Amino acid sequence: MPPLPPVEKLPELPPAPPAEKPAPKAPAPIETPVEPAPIAKPLKTSPAAEAPLPPLPPMPPDLAREQQRQTPPGALTQPAKEAKAEALQQEMMEAQVRPTPRETNLTGMGEVGLAEEVVRARKAYNRALLTMKDFYSSRGTAVKLGWVESELDAFEHVPKMQYLTVAEMAGPNLRPIRRIEAADQLYEEGLQYKNYPAMPFPVSNPGKDTYLKKALEKFQTIIEKYPESDKIDDAAFRMGEVYGGWYFNDFARAVECYTRCWEWNPKTDLPAVFNAAKIYDEKLNNRTKAVELYNRVVTEYPNEELQKQAVDRIKALTGK
Repeated sequence: MPPLPPVEKLPELPPAPPAEKPAPKAPAPIETPVEPAPIAKPLKTSPAAEAPLPPLPPMPPDLAREQQRQTPPGALTQPAKEAKAEALQQEMMEAQVRPTPRETNLTGMGEVGLAEEVVRARKAYNRALLTMKDFYSSRGTAVKLGWVESELDAFEHVPKMQYLTVAEMAGPNLRPIRRIEAADQLYEEGLQYKNYPAMPFPVSNPGKDTYLKKALEKFQTIIEKYPESDKIDDAAFRMGEVYGGWYFNDFARAVECYTRCWEWNPKTDLPAVFNAAKIYDEKLNNRTKAVELYNRVVTEYPNEELQKQAVDRIKALTGK
């Protein structure tokens, strides 16, 4: 067998080129922040335009009353607004607040103290209703606003007894010391109202009762605001005439006012003692008190005609 031919050597492969390094990644582009659009500035105006508007003049009283009459009961004084979370939270908190009760010990109070407590309670009740009206109005609670307006109307029309007059509460120790011009003016105005010729309502509108009430207000103001005025005893006497007259027929108050007149001024020229004696005699059927005061008229009062009438009534009541 013939020998195999020699194996030819394969040519050597050229060396592999060096591996290429991966290209570095390009850095991410940096985003440039977008500037917000500039806020438009208000146009400059002239100094005259920047000046605040002058306030509106007050509404005339007649027009204000007319506007109030035209507002139906229960109407909101302000347009209802959408309640916000803060307002709701505030309302919830207010709803949970309980008032602290005011305890007043009325035991042992005299008539003056009790009368003053009644007046205080009335004012507190009215003030609470007005505050509740504002509360419901600001929150748009129309139904409850109507309720409180109805209660306010009822409170306004309910009779409120005046258990004590200013003359009673002032006590017996006032003295007419000096002339006060404001008190003099009030006294003259009171006399004008008291003596104004008017018939009862509806024959006269306003009726005589309206003028008499205004007169009482004038006389009471003198005693309350000017207790040193030389018109306090005169004011008390005129109040006695009003209370003892045909409209009020309040003889107990009339006697009280007459009593204050001579207590404050024992030398008064006004027939306060005689008028009180006649009320005890003819209206209150108190013979003992009537005789006592008639005797004072005889001994202390300088009017001869009234002295004669007092003597006649003493004889009629005592038989002497």
